[in-house]
Amino acid sequence: MNKKILIVLIAAVLLCGLLVPGAFANGKKEVGNTVYVFGPTPDHGWTGSAARFAQEKIDQLNAAGGKYRYVFRAAGGPDAQIQQIEAMLAEKQLPAGVVIQASDNMVQAAVEKIAQANIPLILFDRLLDGTSPLIRQKMLIAMSADNYAIGAGAAYYMVGKGLTPGEAIWEMPGDNSAVSVERGTGFREFLTGKRAFIDDQGQSHSIPDNMKWTDAQIQSSITSSQVANWSRDNAKQYFESYVTGKTPDTMSKWLYTMDDEFAMGILELLQTPAKTAENAVFESTVKVLTGCGGLTALYDVMGRTKATAGNQLYQPDNVAIMSPTCRPGFFVDAIQLMDDYLVKNADLSKYFTDKSTKRFQEPPHLVDTASWAANKTNPSWRGFD
Repeated sequence: MNKKILIVLIAAVLLCGLLVPGAFANGKKEVGNTVYVFGPTPDHGWTGSAARFAQEKIDQLNAAGGKYRYVFRAAGGPDAQIQQIEAMLAEKQLPAGVVIQASDNMVQAAVEKIAQANIPLILFDRLLDGTSPLIRQKMLIAMSADNYAIGAGAAYYMVGKGLTPGEAIWEMPGDNSAVSVERGTGFREFLTGKRAFIDDQGQSHSIPDNMKWTDAQIQSSITSSQVANWSRDNAKQYFESYVTGKTPDTMSKWLYTMDDEFAMGILELLQTPAKTAENAVFESTVKVLTGCGGLTALYDVMGRTKATAGNQLYQPDNVAIMSPTCRPGFFVDAIQLMDDYLVKNADLSKYFTDKSTKRFQEPPHLVDTASWAANKTNPSWRGFD
């Protein structure tokens, strides 16, 4: 009698496994035809522009009626993105592939679950492979701006404008992700001579021996604000705390911010009537203000044109403004590589610029008053406010 009951139970379990869509007797899910692309909310700045390019590419692929269906999931921060990933992994079928621009390092554990499930994975922009051996092992490729070069480019530009060893530098980091860490490292390593700046033309630029900084000078001369989390409003607040009460003797000549939103926040703060004294110190002291990202409004400042909203922007007379910029449109490249891999079984290793890390890194070029116009009118570089 017990044997009959056992046989019936086994048969029922096997039957349930056959009836559940996407399920197998071995407990593994079958793979569907959906490719998920995770990215930021497409609202402003470089990351917003990248997200808009991604959505355009997805619309094109879906309109072409190929084998795979592409879905874009936008998130305003890491908590929302983690929830999106968890929801995807809970679906009855596994996705055919995932392309992700991680919100920040908080998303790492969720992305490791994608890797553990052996889902084809491409990382874009904010990379997690450096802190997760599992992700690096399983990913197809990691694609980003060369953030080390972005930092090195800012330092190279400042040295060209007269920065000397041991001068005070004020830094505003973006966040706690690999993006900001690599930019800060590249900036410092250029100054100490440990890293050259390689521009988008492949030209190598090294700091002259007599201009190299010591590690002690780096430690004592660079002051960092709180991370501004890519927020213009935060940049205003943190710069206001820094600049209040400063004199030409105590104000840094060199302002290294990691995003164009930060540079715009500083300029907007200084054009308010209540900041006349701070504006005067800024104008008489600061030599260079850097950003990063190709923001249209900052190009308007560089070109001394009006903002898109019609309001005249504050345009300092004596301050060089520079933005190291990479194409936000190369999010499209990441999505296309996933499609090539799935449809054509393409070998993506030929795109590695660093074979040891499986990374493709796009070098920046430096945009300032002399070059802003060409960037603003080039569709693949377009930014928005």
